[in-house]
Amino acid sequence: MMDVLTASTAQLFSTMNKLTDNSILNSLPESLPVTPCVLAQHNNTQIPIQDSLYFTIFFIFGGGLYLLLLFPFTLQQKRWMAAPLVAGLFAAPLIFTSTNSPGFQLVHVGACGCVLMRMIDLYYVRPWRTGKEPTFNLEDWWTETWQPFRKIPMSKDQLQRFELELQQNRLRRERESQAEREPSASSSNADQSTKGDEKSTASSSSAATAETVKGKPVQQIYTPRVDPNPQHWSVYLPRWLFYAVIMDIIPFCMSFLTYEQIESFSIIPRLLVNTAVAAMVIFDISLANYTIMIIWATVTGDLVRDTEWTLVRHYFPGLATSSAEFWRQWHHLFQYIWVDLGFKPTLHLLRQYVTPKISNRKMAKAIEMVLPVMGVFLMSGLMHEYIVVAMWHARPGSMTAFFLLQGAATIISKVLYQTVGQKVNVPPVILITLTWIFNLTTAFLFMEPVLKYQGYNAIANQSMLVHAYNLLRSNGVF
Repeated sequence: MMDVLTASTAQLFSTMNKLTDNSILNSLPESLPVTPCVLAQHNNTQIPIQDSLYFTIFFIFGGGLYLLLLFPFTLQQKRWMAAPLVAGLFAAPLIFTSTNSPGFQLVHVGACGCVLMRMIDLYYVRPWRTGKEPTFNLEDWWTETWQPFRKIPMSKDQLQRFELELQQNRLRRERESQAEREPSASSSNADQSTKGDEKSTASSSSAATAETVKGKPVQQIYTPRVDPNPQHWSVYLPRWLFYAVIMDIIPFCMSFLTYEQIESFSIIPRLLVNTAVAAMVIFDISLANYTIMIIWATVTGDLVRDTEWTLVRHYFPGLATSSAEFWRQWHHLFQYIWVDLGFKPTLHLLRQYVTPKISNRKMAKAIEMVLPVMGVFLMSGLMHEYIVVAMWHARPGSMTAFFLLQGAATIISKVLYQTVGQKVNVPPVILITLTWIFNLTTAFLFMEPVLKYQGYNAIANQSMLVHAYNLLRSNGVF
C-alpha cells in the first residue's frame, strides 16, 4: 500500500515539475492582454483628452438638450437651439478620444449614441409623428434615467396609467381586427338560411359598433400586474456572482489571443471565440443590471420585484428556438429608443402615404408588419456602427448588415411559426440548433471590427484574473 502511495506521490510531483518547467513558463506572455485595446494605434485623427474632460463634453451637450426641453419656447425655437447641441453630441466622439481608458470610451460613445437618437426623436421625429411639441419635466427626466434598467413608470399612479394604456391599445387592436374580419363574414353568409341571415346581421351590427369605437380609448379599469412574491436582494446574489465569475474568466482567456491567431483558427475554434464574445456582451450587461438593482434595493430597503426590473425575468437567449424568440430574450436596454425612432415613424409613414393606396389588405398588413420591424433593426445597426466608427474609425457597413439580416430572420421565423409551425411539430432541440447555426454563421459581421481592433480587451482590462496574472508575473512568481 505504501509503495502505491509513494509511486502516486512521485508521479504527482513529476507532473507538477513538468507544468512548472521554465520552458513552459517562458512561453507565457509577460503581461496581459497580449494586444491591448489602445485606441490611438488605430487612428491618428482624433484628439486625445483626459477622461474627466471627455465625459464633461457629453454632459454639456446631452444635458443641454434635456434642459432645453424644460423651457417654454416654441417648437421651432427649440429645434433651432437644439441643432448645434445635437451636432456637437454626434461629432464629439468622432473628434476626441480617450487613449488610456477604452472601456470608459465605450461607455461614453454608447451613451452619446443613445442620447443622440433619443433627442432626434424628441425634437424632430415625434412632433412630426404626433403633432405634439416636445415637453419634459423632472419626473420625465427621472423616468428617462431609469428606463434602460428598470421598467417604467415606477410610481403606483404612473404604473397604473402605463398598464391601462397598454391594455387599451391591445383592446383597440382587437376591435379593429374584428371590424376588418366581420364584414367579409357577413357578406359570405348573406345567401344562407334565415338563421344565417340573423347571424350576418348581428355580425354587421357588431362590426359597425366596433367601427364607432375604432381609434378611441377603451374605458376599462385595469389592475396592473404586481409581483406576488417580491424577494430580498440577497436571493439574487448567487446569480450576480455567476455573472461576475463568467465576466472574469472569459476576458482572461480571450486576453491571450491576438487577432492574427483568431484569423488562423479553423471553424470550430472560431465559432467558440464568437460565442465567447457574444457571452461577454450579454453577461456584462446582465452584471451591470443586477449590480444596479442590488445597490438600489440595499440603499432603499425595498424588496426586489421582477416585474419592475428589465433583465431579471429574461431567459438566456442561447435556448431560443427562433430568431424572433432570441431577440425577445435578448436585453432590452435601448429597445424603446429604436422602437420610437425606427418602428413608430416607419409605421406612421406607411399608414399615412403607402398602405391606404393598396387595395390588397393582406399585402398592406404584411408591409406594415415587415418594414417597421426592419426599421428597429436598422436603428440598432446604425447605433452599433456609430460606436465602432467612433472607437476605431473602422470601415462602416458590417454592423448594419448584421442587424438587417437578423431583422429579416426575425420576420421569417415569425411567418414560419404562424404557418408551418401550426401544422408541423418540430422538436425544440432542432430549432435551437438551427438558431445557433444561423447566429454563429452571421456573427462574423458583428465580430469583425470587435476582433480586429481587440475590442474584447476593453473588458479584459477590468478582469481581476488579468490583474492578478500581471502582478504575479511582474514580481517573478512564475
